[in-house]
Amino acid sequence: MGRLFLTFITSIFLIGQNYNVNVYGISVANANLVMDSATVQLNYKTEGIANVIWPAKNAYSTWFDTTHFAFNKFTKKIKQGPLNQSITIKMEDGMLEYKKSSKKRAKSTHNLFSLMARLRSDSALDLDTKWLEFDHEGVLYNSRFLLAGQDTLSLNGRQIPCNHFRMDIRRSSDESPFYDETDRLMRYAVNENTVRQIWVEQNGIRRIIQANIIANGFPFEIVIQND
Repeated sequence: MGRLFLTFITSIFLIGQNYNVNVYGISVANANLVMDSATVQLNYKTEGIANVIWPAKNAYSTWFDTTHFAFNKFTKKIKQGPLNQSITIKMEDGMLEYKKSSKKRAKSTHNLFSLMARLRSDSALDLDTKWLEFDHEGVLYNSRFLLAGQDTLSLNGRQIPCNHFRMDIRRSSDESPFYDETDRLMRYAVNENTVRQIWVEQNGIRRIIQANIIANGFPFEIVIQND
């Protein structure tokens, strides 16, 4: 019933949220995350000193089925320093396809962004400790969300009860990715040394309120800005 209600709500309203990304309290980027019942779109742009040293303006989109959150299509457009990419990966009849390359995948395979959609949809108890398979640019991984507790976060003077999750990711195959170079977000997201924590609103549309990520030795804090 909970999932049906959430699907109904998100089929009427696009859920778009703005986030600030900071490191040691210094703002380094802004992001916009839009979710509806079957798509996730993330736009990310560096700012301040980070835009001088590590400039990036990236866009990611995922289409997924609403029953199992298996992804059907993933695209990204990357402008990150000298790296310029326009990528499209499709899943068709159990085959993952990129240009002329293909790999066999279970039809229930997620990607990183459809996992985020599932985190908002499923109950915390249903998700807790469950390993889920996902593909990341041609490489298979397993991921699980571990319920670490319930916290109350402050947003624009309001107190928002949240479920606090830790996210574990393990590589499950030795295959090579579809392409040799990728952007920082996609590389750090699955790095075995990355520490990931996510706070999801308990009520309403279950927004992702905050995420803390320690990647490459830097503590990134990603905090929602609009209410």
